[in-house]
Amino acid sequence: MPSAIDLIGHNPALQEHWIRRFFAALIDAIVVAVIYLLFALPLAFVSLAWYVTPFLYGIVWLLYSMLLETLFGATIGKRLLSLRVVAIDGNLDIMHCLVRNISKIYWLLFLVDLIVGGVTQGDPRQRLFDRIARTTVTRVDQGAYMEEQFRMMQHAGPYPMTMPQAPPRTNPPPAPGSAQAAPAAQGSGWPGAAPAPSTWPQHQWDEQGRLVKEMKFCTACGGQLVARGDGKLTCVRCGAVY
Repeated sequence: MPSAIDLIGHNPALQEHWIRRFFAALIDAIVVAVIYLLFALPLAFVSLAWYVTPFLYGIVWLLYSMLLETLFGATIGKRLLSLRVVAIDGNLDIMHCLVRNISKIYWLLFLVDLIVGGVTQGDPRQRLFDRIARTTVTRVDQGAYMEEQFRMMQHAGPYPMTMPQAPPRTNPPPAPGSAQAAPAAQGSGWPGAAPAPSTWPQHQWDEQGRLVKEMKFCTACGGQLVARGDGKLTCVRCGAVY
């Protein structure tokens, strides 16, 4: 399966989705910066190490995102850009919001969260901690349906191509009068009909018990022999009697 970045690169709806999230994050960053300054002014006289300040900003960002998403389903930036956080397996609660936003406590962890979510397989709208928390971000405007359809089409497999099956091989019908056609002819006919005459030769014997030879053609002219009433054969061409 393709990664989330592959899906986003070939899907205009998902590209618009992440553009909206980028501008929503900028709006939220400005709001969080204002809140951070309000809390940081009383601590201005305290000398803090350079690596502590990002953690303080991250704590404010975490609390801001967690509380607003729990109460309203979206931060100020997401609300302005028609985005909403939803839980995949139920109603969105504070635990969902805490897990999905925990990476915001430090900018480096958030960057890893974003990159790992992009290079792995899954919903292209999810970061890594979104998949852990079973949450995602979706649009709530008229383009939400199209975005979801595009995402599902990317995960769907190719349409199965069914090749027409070759017709079963059948043997050609036997020639009339052949040995193969004889059994079929015997079994054919309507129920109760008279059986077809046998194709086996009918032998006859004379009074002394000797086999009577079957003669069909005249030995003199080659004409066909027919039976007479007295039991003899006569040639239809030359009239010879046998």
